[in-house]
Amino acid sequence: MHDAVASDRTMLSIPFGQQFVWLSKETLSKKELLLLQLRDADTQRIIDPRAHPWYSILFEHQPISDNAAYRFLHVHFSKSIDNLQSEWLAEIQQMLPSVVDLFFTYDNQAVIIEQHTGENLRVEDLDGLFVALDMDFDCYSQLFVGPFHRSAHDFTNLWQEESTFYQEVLRMRPQQKSLDLPKALVTLFISGANPYLSLLRTLYLDWFEEETETIIRSLWHNQGNASSTAKALFMHRNSLLYKIDKFQTATNLNLKVMDDLLLCYFLCQTFSTNTD
Repeated sequence: MHDAVASDRTMLSIPFGQQFVWLSKETLSKKELLLLQLRDADTQRIIDPRAHPWYSILFEHQPISDNAAYRFLHVHFSKSIDNLQSEWLAEIQQMLPSVVDLFFTYDNQAVIIEQHTGENLRVEDLDGLFVALDMDFDCYSQLFVGPFHRSAHDFTNLWQEESTFYQEVLRMRPQQKSLDLPKALVTLFISGANPYLSLLRTLYLDWFEEETETIIRSLWHNQGNASSTAKALFMHRNSLLYKIDKFQTATNLNLKVMDDLLLCYFLCQTFSTNTD
């Protein structure tokens, strides 16, 4: 037993009364680590699988029958909203019409599953939405906007890895209101990418074809300048902008934003056999 939270990030601190139990993360499986990180100090929320079709997809490796793409919005509350969870979920459902399921996993944790439509909000827009919700419900929430994943993947593994990563981000950036993967990339580098390579590899496989990689590498080497990139690729500038917009529609990433471009370049460098 210890009187304070462990400063060593390889240790997990579990509240026990007024003290903390320290556990080495290396001795825990991914599932054990996730459950401990997401546990509520007081009580665990029971989820009815019959009311939430995505329960079995997230927790029991149930495959998805369609051919769409989905993302997770991970929400953490600094304090629980007590008996207002249903009202809060209803507000989210009204504001985000592409939501296919949403529920609280614990009193201070919620997951929102959103289908890709090409018109999904970016993290900057979602940030304003959640600020307004916080005012309405007298709470403070923090948001991690996951990337879109094609339905062929195992969403149980993806959700566990994203959730574990977000818990690490919360520890390192406890005051950050809203983040997506590109904006959390520096945190990912600091904490070490190895635990999340499976998650990142699925994004690489989903997002990139040979031409897309060529464009991303050229954009990176030209500091994101579209005119210089088009010239280097012997491509008309409007054709390049069309391909960039098409990629944004498919992934919700804007290659004109350096954080997004950095993430894409990092994935190409990490997983492609044609590194430059």
